This record gives sequence, C-alpha cells and structure tokens, in this order.
Amino acid sequence: MTDKQFYSIFSDALSDKGASRESFVSDWALSSIWDDDGQNIPEDRIAEIGGIWDVAHLTICDIRQYTGLSQAKFATRFCIPRRSVEDWESGTRHCPDYLRLLLAQAVGLYNDRRFCGSINYRHAD
Repeated sequence: MTDKQFYSIFSDALSDKGASRESFVSDWALSSIWDDDGQNIPEDRIAEIGGIWDVAHLTICDIRQYTGLSQAKFATRFCIPRRSVEDWESGTRHCPDYLRLLLAQAVGLYNDRRFCGSINYRHAD
C-alpha cells in the first residue's frame, strides 16, 4: 500500500462515521485505487484495510487502557501534558487524529506494514 492509498483510506475511515467496518473494508478492497482487476482480492489487503478502520476508531482512552497506565503515567511516558490527556478522555478537547495514529503505533495497537523490515538510515555528512 502506498502512502497516498493509506492517507485516502485513513481519512475516509475518520469521516465515515455511519458505515460498518465490513462495508467500509469491502468498498475499499474493491476500489479502483488498486492496480488490479478486483477479482482476486488479496487477504492481506482486506486485513490491512480493516486494521486502518480499527485504528481510526480508537479513542485516546482505548489506547491508554491498552497500556494499563494511569492518565498521569501515560502522559509522562509520551511527554504529553497531563491536562491534555484528561481533556481528551473527558471530551473537553479532541486529540488530533494523527497523534492517535502515532500513539496506537507506539503502543503496538497498529502495525503499519509499510514500515516493517529493514530501514536504511541516511546520515548527513
């Protein structure tokens, strides 16, 4: 999956509040964004789209509870102001979607297959 495909699917998952997971996955698996005929959909594509839908619908509370940490310890672990975590969980403020995605990745709730494997780091000389 390309970055552009991921962005499109993740953005749609965030905005598509009324759709069920199954219909969302089906619609995207059959989408014209893929370079195939849509006849034989790979299982890993279905799993990946489902994972994107799942992570888009996680709350900050879901992510924190998965870690087993209190609000204070979660805030400390990720260098987030405690008041922000409290406000996000109470609904006073909204946690940015990109931050929920990054936190879900950091705690192991979402494994982005685009970044698995070896990484070649380039150092500036």
